[in-house]
Amino acid sequence: MNNIIKTFNIGDRINIFIALLLLTLSLAFALSSVFSDFWIYADSLTRNGTISENNQMNSGLFHGIRQIDWSFGPKRNHFSVFDEIRIGVAFIDKHIWFGILLSTGLGLLWNLTGIFVALRNATLYNNDPKNERTALGPLGICLWSVLSAVAYGFCVLLFHYQFLTKIRHNVLLPEENDAGFSSENCIQYVFLYKVES
Repeated sequence: MNNIIKTFNIGDRINIFIALLLLTLSLAFALSSVFSDFWIYADSLTRNGTISENNQMNSGLFHGIRQIDWSFGPKRNHFSVFDEIRIGVAFIDKHIWFGILLSTGLGLLWNLTGIFVALRNATLYNNDPKNERTALGPLGICLWSVLSAVAYGFCVLLFHYQFLTKIRHNVLLPEENDAGFSSENCIQYVFLYKVES
């Protein structure tokens, strides 16, 4: 019993609880960002070279809203990113979108695994010294944290690449472009959590 107490002291438990807290926070932020509709935002779009604040757009990974003023007042149009990808009019490449989904899913999976490993190590039932250097021990918490951070980082890189190559140039539908609307240089990243009732 003394060997077990020596190998797993109170400092290790505090570190595990801190890791558990950080893993839980990162999971909460990742989930809220996945379901947010504010990854990109344009507070004004142009029509025939004139900036109009009645024309707006925001979108997330799955859904978005375009508000276009066709001279009869602004009309809000909710859209699904998946549906636009399916019919071929999307502002995001389907392969990049799938890569973003895959890397986010892997990040969430590894994040959850890290939480479960941290919970396992935080309990008094995990006093087996053989587990200290495995993926189920304290080193496993580091492993799953790093893997989830790499997956989330890859997701951010893919989205940044997509933003620079396609999104910032056009997020409108072909009929909106034909009517003289443009989103060129109007789109920006958004780090916003908006709660609507």
